Amino acid sequence: MRPLQASLIATALVGALLLSQLKIDADAGAPAKPEAPPATVSVAPAVGTEFLPWHWSPGSVVSRSDSRVSGDAAGLVVRIAEVGDEVRAGQAIAVLDDTALRLEERESRAVVARVQAQLELAQAQERRFATLSAQRSVARAQYEQQRADRDVLAQDLAQARAQLARTSHQRERMVVRAPFDGIIAERLVQPGEYLQPGEAVARLVDTAAREVRTHAPVALAQHVAPGAAVRIRSGGTEREAVVTALVPVGDEASRQLELRVAIDQDTLPVGTAVTVGMPGAQTRAVVAVPRDALVLRREGDFVVRVDAADRAERLPVQAGDEFDGMVEVTGGIAPGDRLVVRGAERVEPGQALSIQPLTEPLAMR
Repeated sequence: MRPLQASLIATALVGALLLSQLKIDADAGAPAKPEAPPATVSVAPAVGTEFLPWHWSPGSVVSRSDSRVSGDAAGLVVRIAEVGDEVRAGQAIAVLDDTALRLEERESRAVVARVQAQLELAQAQERRFATLSAQRSVARAQYEQQRADRDVLAQDLAQARAQLARTSHQRERMVVRAPFDGIIAERLVQPGEYLQPGEAVARLVDTAAREVRTHAPVALAQHVAPGAAVRIRSGGTEREAVVTALVPVGDEASRQLELRVAIDQDTLPVGTAVTVGMPGAQTRAVVAVPRDALVLRREGDFVVRVDAADRAERLPVQAGDEFDGMVEVTGGIAPGDRLVVRGAERVEPGQALSIQPLTEPLAMR
């Protein structure tokens, strides 16, 4: 190596050493980076609790008695109840024109009266012939003929009375009556229309006998037997209820069973859409955190736990079922751990925390 090249290399090495030493001295003399100020947060504890998983299904409020009331006679509609009318069992809903039947009934009554008079005369004559026959004043054959005439008239009277009863029954059928107490929800015919036998005249709904109809997967049958407690949500409110009936026949397409749930009669009108929560499994012990403590991220969910020194500690968790504003979690959380429920998104791991009391309630379901 030439002396000039060796001298240049040595000079470069010395310069690099001097620059490195100057940088170290500068770093040592520079002030330390200030720590971030404490983050203001609110906290709530994780809890250990017994959890009953719930399966939620849509349902609706129905009446146990909801009928399209039909007539069983033909005739012209003269009168029909108005929509919204309350009717009692046996009260008229629709009335058909019975003029022809009233005339026929009058005719049948006249026939009954005539045959009745003839029978009374024949009975009197039969008694006289019986006396004369005993005295041998008339032939025995004449007496027997008179008795036979009396018996024929008795049968004629029975036939006339049956015809009168049939006509009266037909007249009664010209009035379509309510089979149960309820409210007229819809008129299906109007006055002046001709009603055929079996044709519906109105829809009658018993609004005092309401229940919820819903469906549940076949797999839940063992948890929703009659008497099981369920929950009903509607309009932002939730109420407890009891299963009254379970139809143990699953639909082959949907694999669903029909349930009927009793409700208070003064709460929800017929036709209201509701959501029914029913037990989905056996009760199990879980660790649950407030829903506001859970931070959802694409890379994974986590919670921010407060350690003994009031510093933030980020812990990844797996969220499970939700109930009463709490979320079941797994991933190192223990009952009693303090978790940040306000301000967790802005907190860095290890950052000091300034804990403030909650100024508003936690989010519910």
